[in-house]
Amino acid sequence: MSSVLYILNENLEPLISRNIRALPSTDLPIAQFRKLYHPGSPPVIRGSHDTFEYMYQSFSYVYIRRDSLFFVSLVDNTVDIMETLHYLEQFYLLLKNYFTVKMLDKNLILDNPILVMELLDESIDFGFIQVTDAGLIKDYIRVKINVPEIDEKNKQLNLNGGKHHQNEYDDEDDMFGSESDEGRKKIQKQRRKLKHRSKSTTKRELGHLTKKVIQTWKGDKKKRGQLANDDDDHDGEGHDEDEDDTFMNSDIAKTTVMAISWRTKGIHYAKNEFYLDVIEKIEYYMDYESQTVRKNTIHGQIVCKSFLSGMPELHVSINKILNKDKQFLSSCKFHQCVSLESIEDGKEIIFTPPDGDFILCSYELKRHVRDQPIIKLSQFELKPKLNKFKLQIHCTVESHFKPTNITSKLNVQIPLKQLFKKYKIDLSKNIKSKCDEGKVLFNVSDDFLLWEIGAMKGGHGENQLSMVVEFALFNQEEYDRKQEELRTSMNPPPLVKGIKLEEIYQQIHADETDATEETPVPNKREQEKAQLLHINFEIPYSTLSGINIEYLKIEEPQLQYQSFPWVRYKAINDEEYAYAV
Repeated sequence: MSSVLYILNENLEPLISRNIRALPSTDLPIAQFRKLYHPGSPPVIRGSHDTFEYMYQSFSYVYIRRDSLFFVSLVDNTVDIMETLHYLEQFYLLLKNYFTVKMLDKNLILDNPILVMELLDESIDFGFIQVTDAGLIKDYIRVKINVPEIDEKNKQLNLNGGKHHQNEYDDEDDMFGSESDEGRKKIQKQRRKLKHRSKSTTKRELGHLTKKVIQTWKGDKKKRGQLANDDDDHDGEGHDEDEDDTFMNSDIAKTTVMAISWRTKGIHYAKNEFYLDVIEKIEYYMDYESQTVRKNTIHGQIVCKSFLSGMPELHVSINKILNKDKQFLSSCKFHQCVSLESIEDGKEIIFTPPDGDFILCSYELKRHVRDQPIIKLSQFELKPKLNKFKLQIHCTVESHFKPTNITSKLNVQIPLKQLFKKYKIDLSKNIKSKCDEGKVLFNVSDDFLLWEIGAMKGGHGENQLSMVVEFALFNQEEYDRKQEELRTSMNPPPLVKGIKLEEIYQQIHADETDATEETPVPNKREQEKAQLLHINFEIPYSTLSGINIEYLKIEEPQLQYQSFPWVRYKAINDEEYAYAV
């Protein structure tokens, strides 16, 4: 079991620490962790007699590094290490989902210490893991989130709490429609009246008040006006009578021991919708020179978003389960809401979904090395013309997916770092490019060419797109001749306005050239990374594995409302979809 939990920054300095089992000190263990840790350390660091005092000899460190933060747990050597690693990973995802950000940073943790401590207390109790479901915890922990102030167009929170004070109020504008300003003012007015009450009571009444206003605001204008008059005459204390019925299950401890612990009771939506996305990430790695395929894998997920009232039961039929695909079933991991008996029957998946976003199942399928990639690099060639002081790059890609589909995004990223080391390229002259589709951009800071194609039709190799880029090589004779002409000429040189590319490149890479003289030669793996040609794509309405949702049914026997299920497919590239050129 975990004894102490830490969140550290990139310099291994503690941002948040939680002494779960009342150890005498939290400073000594983290000081020892700094001594034991080094880049490349395994996720479990065992203690020894030399590094620990007597009372800490039976402890070990379990840590993960995500983004720029370290999540560290001091555990007893008798606990399950994999369980602790899984908890740290889930807690990291919990923070990301709660803050609704793609990456965590130290400023976000330091600005929200109360919220982070609340999430720690709810997710782990005396060292034992409790709840890590963000959708469930959001219903009970409603602490103000502080994030840096951003432009209103981004719809982010400001330092004073911002727009989305409570997560459950995100759809107030959609609920109220054109009269959202009036409705929001009404809610704020009632919130001010409840400020003198205790913290727990205020939260319950705020939620109750918001639900009541949202339900009644959809009525006719006469009812709306009557509601406003009634609320102006009363001070809000009349809601206490209905509080027990509405918030009977507002205790997270009660929810976790229920038969359906991942969903609370009393959920209501004006429009009941369910979104199901089949997203497949294609991982492909190939050595272009030797034509050796090292990786060819599909990482798939069925991601759902639920906006359903009551306790619905969903029936989903997947063709892979109907056909009893052994490879799919052996690698598939389902959410805890899925009934295992329905999977064994092999007809359909039956489950009661959690509220909000969740992953219904994830799977991994390996393809044969001879199977064609979805976007193939059919040609990549460097043509140096030294007698003309030119260097050309030829690149051609072709599609291998259904002809009826079209990519919504397709970018080819061509590395140039090794090219600039091998050839002396003259950036004072314009870079010439020509492509069948899209445009070519030069990233000066990261040394790569970005070929933005955009839309490309599918096919089986017949659709190809080509691109040619020409760099000018440095000509010493021409340079000396121009310098001599400038010295002997009576006319001043022409005034060149604008940004000079060669000067910007030298300024950006000045520090790198100084560092390379002191640092050792990079290893083989780092050299391979500098030679990778990455392809980023997104193909809607397409899956490479052939998975298909046969039908999706929503049943709610008590409410019997009309529901709207939505299903879509998408194939995208994984982080490592590249060619070593």
